Amino acid sequence: MDKQPFVSIIVPIYKVPEEFLRHSIESCINQTFKDIEIVLVDDGSPDECGNICDEYAAQDSRIKVIHKENGGLVSARNAGFDIVTGDWHMYMDGDDWIDENTCEKLLGNIKEFPDVNIVFWNCIQELGEKSIKGKWEWHCDESRKLYKDSECQELSRNVLIYKSGIATAYSKLINTNYARQYGIKHDSRLRQGMEGTEFSLRVFYHAKKTLFIKEYFNHYRYNDTSISKRIDEKNTQYLMDCINVMAEDVAKMLHNKPFENALYQRIVYALIAVAMSTYFHPNSLDNAWTAARKFANIINQNDICRKAISYTSLTELDTQRRIALLFMKVRLYILLKPIAIAKQKLLKRGYYNY
Repeated sequence: MDKQPFVSIIVPIYKVPEEFLRHSIESCINQTFKDIEIVLVDDGSPDECGNICDEYAAQDSRIKVIHKENGGLVSARNAGFDIVTGDWHMYMDGDDWIDENTCEKLLGNIKEFPDVNIVFWNCIQELGEKSIKGKWEWHCDESRKLYKDSECQELSRNVLIYKSGIATAYSKLINTNYARQYGIKHDSRLRQGMEGTEFSLRVFYHAKKTLFIKEYFNHYRYNDTSISKRIDEKNTQYLMDCINVMAEDVAKMLHNKPFENALYQRIVYALIAVAMSTYFHPNSLDNAWTAARKFANIINQNDICRKAISYTSLTELDTQRRIALLFMKVRLYILLKPIAIAKQKLLKRGYYNY
């Protein structure tokens, strides 16, 4: 590449099915705006993913490939960030995709608002043949809105509110100089879990100007073979690592009640998620009593989890999670099992906007 690209797209890759990976890469290659750099990070994937990346790099000079030992999602994203040369950069997972006019539309907006630090937008959930809007969607009546100074800190607080829909590393275009000035990369102490939430918390907090575009450029593919969907108790520790680092962030940023309350609510959402996807998942090998004991241990061993359950109001959650939190407050963890079973049945019927 002869000149510095305008946009760099970082794609971490590990055990992605071939058809998904090719779709993802080609959605970047086929951007109508061509002044881009595509950084594919093969995180030690033991399959053909690395070879597929090399195949595309041989065909397109805009593609850079990093082959590294497996270190998890955070290390893969950081490896990509460390070598980007674009004025702006974004993240995209290896089984997702973006619309072909994404970069072109973003460029048009940046020309109008050249001094913004971040541009963000909405994401569509893709569940088989069904496309779902609303789960990760920033609620704004305007088609485009500029946030300044303290409003950016309020965006940071909203990262911790699950329904705000702005807690992912993707669906954001970040000014590279801004990110390097404030050291905004993923926290290297983390591996995965809520790494995007922790990252987004800092992304918005330090910004002076942030632009929201009410469009859906990103497509999140529900892939039950992805690392975030596997039943693995190690994910609980990864999640707790994220929670502890976010607690540090909140203490450093604004140690006040609005941030604390939002953090506690986010922790409750995370605990319910790990209960549903790991301990009480219908495919778990543990019986309900064993699962309840293990889940209780997680809460008992982490003071911040106990505080979150105690301080979070039932009225702050939707119906499903309200019931789950009630059982957690009275320590009837075993009753989370039927909720987990019901959730999986709803997923199979195409209900994903929960």
